Amino acid sequence: MKREDIARVIGQAELAGAGFYVPLLRHAKQGDLNICWPQRDTVQPPFYRFSKSGRPLVVVVGDDDYRSAGPGTWACAAKLRAWAAFAIVHGTGGKPEHYQMAANAAMEVRRLLLIETTSAAAQEWAAFLFERSPKLPFMGVLPPDGPHPVMPARGDLH
Repeated sequence: MKREDIARVIGQAELAGAGFYVPLLRHAKQGDLNICWPQRDTVQPPFYRFSKSGRPLVVVVGDDDYRSAGPGTWACAAKLRAWAAFAIVHGTGGKPEHYQMAANAAMEVRRLLLIETTSAAAQEWAAFLFERSPKLPFMGVLPPDGPHPVMPARGDLH
């Protein structure tokens, strides 16, 4: 993605109320790191596309979309776990400082797995990471004030 494309994505994220992504996106725009967002059915994440750049890579797993079901619903979960040098299980609402922390960590460890999930599924992701890879360092970010995300009221769904 070109820098001007990333600038457009930053603007769209802010307009959509997802400005918390901006610190991470800015680092991508500056060429400090790359970001990859696999889909649930992605079998092989495209690591090769990013390896030639020599930049750190952040792989963002978006398991916080109201159908959060943990690692069992992600076709590439085991491959991501084997690839990662560090993982963050993010089970709370997004804040810019969380994504700045992720960018900083990525620049240190070079292969960062950022799992965005619900507070309910965070324990399952943590167990998945630790059970099979007890030497994989990871941290969890959990909400201080109740579950995340809060399901919208029935009438608010479109």
